[in-house]
Amino acid sequence: MLTNILSKPIEVAIGDHVHKFSSLADFEFSLAGRTSVPIEKFKEVIKLSLGELKKEFKKIKVIEKELVSILSTSISQPGSINRALREIDIKIFSQDHDWRAIISALHAGNEELNDFRHIGVVKYLQYLSSIQEILQELYSEKKREILASSLSYANNDKALKVRAKTTEMERLSKGENVTIHVNKGEQIDVLLSNHKCMIVGGETSAEFVDESGHRHDLKNGKNIIGRGASSDIVMSQNLRDISRMHMVIEGADTNMLYLTDLSSHGTYIPAKYLTDNSLSQSLI
Repeated sequence: MLTNILSKPIEVAIGDHVHKFSSLADFEFSLAGRTSVPIEKFKEVIKLSLGELKKEFKKIKVIEKELVSILSTSISQPGSINRALREIDIKIFSQDHDWRAIISALHAGNEELNDFRHIGVVKYLQYLSSIQEILQELYSEKKREILASSLSYANNDKALKVRAKTTEMERLSKGENVTIHVNKGEQIDVLLSNHKCMIVGGETSAEFVDESGHRHDLKNGKNIIGRGASSDIVMSQNLRDISRMHMVIEGADTNMLYLTDLSSHGTYIPAKYLTDNSLSQSLI
């Protein structure tokens, strides 16, 4: 179908220019170079923080899901793609490579442009896929940098001894939500700065065990842990390297908890839990 010669060239106005295509193959070829990420976009995303990278990735996944749904419907209902594209806010399309102008141009015209619309959406999805690959790579690289930085911070003997005695630990990215599963009787080590604590799974709820061995039931909802008097679990005032609001443990049910680090000196958990919370796995 893509090599079919049209009875007359199709004209598509993109900005101030009118482009003529004699076949669907011509149109597809013209979009092939627009599926890569331009250097300007790369310079923009490389400046993003971990949280911003995650937010951008999630936004793209939402757009991707909507466009895939449009394509799926158009297979059984070819005429639906015209209406569906018109109903989408044109601003969700990037201005990189004139994509927004291209999709906007495809709004004009009648049913004869449906095959062009289909190709346009497919190629734009390929462009989104290229961005996602870069976001994932940058996300992984920034996490490695944070880990290296946190390890260099551990320059006193006490920190080194505590971490040497624990399973391989990795620092949570500040402000980033991490999901862990804890079953009944399971114990998960947690380091608040240099202080070893634990999360223990129970019958109906989990417990937080502080550095002195005191056990605290974790309630449903947010549990703030820190030296501040308003914390749900108040740590000793003598532990100066623990922040007033050091971390949050949010309980969803018995087996699932959400951890967020808010501290200056870091919160550490076994590395495997951060592996399980990679960018693509946590958002797809």
